[in-house]
Amino acid sequence: MKTKYCFYLSAVSLGLSLSIPSASGLIFQPTESDAVQTNAREDQLYSDATRGINESRWSDAESLLDQVIDQHGRRADGALYWKAYVENKEGRSSDALKTCADLRQSYAKSTWLKECNALEIEIRGKSGSPVQPQGEQDEDLKLLALNSLMQSGDANALPILKQILEGQQSERLKERALFVLAQDQSKPAQDLLGQIIRGEKDPTLQVKAIRMLAVTRGNQAADILADIYGKSSNQSVKKAVLDSYLIMGTPDKLLQVAQHESDPELTQHAIHELGALGAVSQLSSMYQATASKDAKAAIIHALVAAGGKGGDALSAIASSEQDPDLRRKAIRNMGVAGGSSAIPTLLSIYSKSTDEESKRAVLDALFVAGDARDLVSLARAEKDPSAKRDIVGKLAVMHNKEATDYMIEVLNK
Repeated sequence: MKTKYCFYLSAVSLGLSLSIPSASGLIFQPTESDAVQTNAREDQLYSDATRGINESRWSDAESLLDQVIDQHGRRADGALYWKAYVENKEGRSSDALKTCADLRQSYAKSTWLKECNALEIEIRGKSGSPVQPQGEQDEDLKLLALNSLMQSGDANALPILKQILEGQQSERLKERALFVLAQDQSKPAQDLLGQIIRGEKDPTLQVKAIRMLAVTRGNQAADILADIYGKSSNQSVKKAVLDSYLIMGTPDKLLQVAQHESDPELTQHAIHELGALGAVSQLSSMYQATASKDAKAAIIHALVAAGGKGGDALSAIASSEQDPDLRRKAIRNMGVAGGSSAIPTLLSIYSKSTDEESKRAVLDALFVAGDARDLVSLARAEKDPSAKRDIVGKLAVMHNKEATDYMIEVLNK
């Protein structure tokens, strides 16, 4: 019986599920509490190992990972991957490859196989024998292998990349392949990218390539993009160029389009991008120069997106604009863009204005700015019953102390 019991303990230490007869003929099996204790021990070892990896204590981590692997439990496959990771960090690339092979053989359906495959691609790429992308079925691994191939200067890399971009691959893979292509500064790679940007290849990739060029080359791409904008009749392509100007931070290019574009939708798109870029001076100059009411309205909205300085520009428009519709738009937007700094101008407009719509616009702006104190003051001073009801209606939903106190005051009258 002693021999059988020792065998049972050895089996349990290996993670095997066994049952043995006792001297009385009964069957002894591991209890649920035994399994819980085993899992807890495995979890603790795994946690300690990953902590060691995070702290770059490679030797300690590897020793702990070996203990997890020896248990053949729930975390053994993950431990094999991390062991390969540690071995690679220690410069033992051949050991790392062998460990990944062990993972592949022992746990053929493990979710960690993809991580090990990626590690293998990285190791082989650095060793001068990169993995061929054609052999990978997973798109992420295929792209990783391709990137490794290009970095190694392999002559086969660009033709494979071109095949992906011109083939029946997914849009996701093509878009990521474009990014890899844009990183390659060699003339053949840049020539291929230029063909895609000009729409000479797959037209569906042109817009993505335009934005990719802006990300990877910045201001250096400004002239190329301006040329594409001028030659294209495709509105989506033109909008992609305008978006690229925003990415690159080139307000002058956007202003040029906004001032000279005949398509109202593109004009408004350029104005919107100027606002997102915070180009207040350019927007203010264009506002004074243009006679288009639609363009002026778009500029007023763009100044909101421009932030604090946009509030000052809106105040200037609200104080001087003769067109009542535009003036009201500027007044309402002051509450959003100007915040508390716009309040003196808003109160001045309210006191001087004879235009009821402009006064209502001021009330809207004060409400948006959260200025209950001044709304209460205006309500107390207002003689027009309709205007007073408008103010009280706004105070009723503001839910702060000044507004609530005034509501009580009104109820007690």
